[in-house]
Amino acid sequence: MEENFRLDNYNALWLLWLLPFLIGLYGYSFYRKQQALRQFADNEILQRINQNVSRKRQIGKACLLLAVVAVIVVALTGPAWNPRPEKIQRRGRDIVILLDASRSMLAEDIKPNRLARARLAISDLMEVLQGDRIGIIAFAGNAVVKCPLTQDYGFVRMVLADI
Repeated sequence: MEENFRLDNYNALWLLWLLPFLIGLYGYSFYRKQQALRQFADNEILQRINQNVSRKRQIGKACLLLAVVAVIVVALTGPAWNPRPEKIQRRGRDIVILLDASRSMLAEDIKPNRLARARLAISDLMEVLQGDRIGIIAFAGNAVVKCPLTQDYGFVRMVLADI
């Protein structure tokens, strides 16, 4: 194994012994089912009755279940690549914009109206920002955090359009 790969729980690998047990259980159940059907009727009648029953599909389902068990066991081991923590330094400012969303912002003394103009100003501000986090709090009587601090400017634009 590479030095960058690690398993947190090696004891979970013991659960892989479930796979041979499940294979045996499926084999036994297929055998018992076949024996029970042979006691019920002969092969010609069974072939006519069981035309829609596919042995390949039953085996495929069993293999799928075995694969799921194997994947769950591997997931329980807690695999990790490059588990060393890295210190990341971020430079930038945290900017929170307080936006009035009351009815008075719909006044048209500024074209098209005050709210649309404020949205344009915020959009222009986002064009200048690089690496800074931005948040929006809207108020119209009560203040509501519309967008927490984020560097995802696309999300901020979407929130801004909804205000």
